[in-house]
Amino acid sequence: MKEIKIAVVEDDMEIANILKLALSREGYKVRVFDTSEKLLNNIIEYQQNYDLIILDVMLPGMEGRDACKLLRDRKIDVPVLILTALSSEDDKVKGLDSGADDYITKPFSIKELLARVRALLRRHGEVSVPSVGVASGSIKFLDDFRTVEINGKKIYLTKTEFIIFRMLVENSGKAIRKDELSMKLGSRGSVRAIDVHIKNLREKLGDEGHKIKTVWGVGYKFEF
Repeated sequence: MKEIKIAVVEDDMEIANILKLALSREGYKVRVFDTSEKLLNNIIEYQQNYDLIILDVMLPGMEGRDACKLLRDRKIDVPVLILTALSSEDDKVKGLDSGADDYITKPFSIKELLARVRALLRRHGEVSVPSVGVASGSIKFLDDFRTVEINGKKIYLTKTEFIIFRMLVENSGKAIRKDELSMKLGSRGSVRAIDVHIKNLREKLGDEGHKIKTVWGVGYKFEF
């Protein structure tokens, strides 16, 4: 069975040790960092790979959201769970905008955190088979599981965006409810998180982004 490696980035050592203990008891291999810079150096310079990163927002030096954005800019697609003491909707949206897959607000229960960890690992493990043209010859979901080719142009997506976009394209013309998208992602996060991922998808798709339509009171649909 594959060993699952999780990086925890938290400067509060009491919280970090609690997380390490809880995750280790679940069978995960855990490494703790107290700054974003140390994590990034470990991943970028030393080429260390992780299956999941749990990343605090408020850190000394580079804050967690900036670290997450830097990882995404470098096409590093490891799932990221943001820890935040900031409870406003805008702060949560900023975390998702930085490329995070999910967030959890402090204080949190270990039971909830472990559930979110399992959901993220399950979600990212599901995208595991190559795909060719889906619904139209102009769209291909390439076999690196995070790149979409539209009319010959390759567009990099996070795995979360990839799963959402593929579901919309495979059901083109049909309105998909937000709760259906959340269930597909294996996440119990807020519906607002889906809105943020859709916004990011539209921006990345450029001229094709307008084909993702909002169906008010329902969700979204894709129209060729």
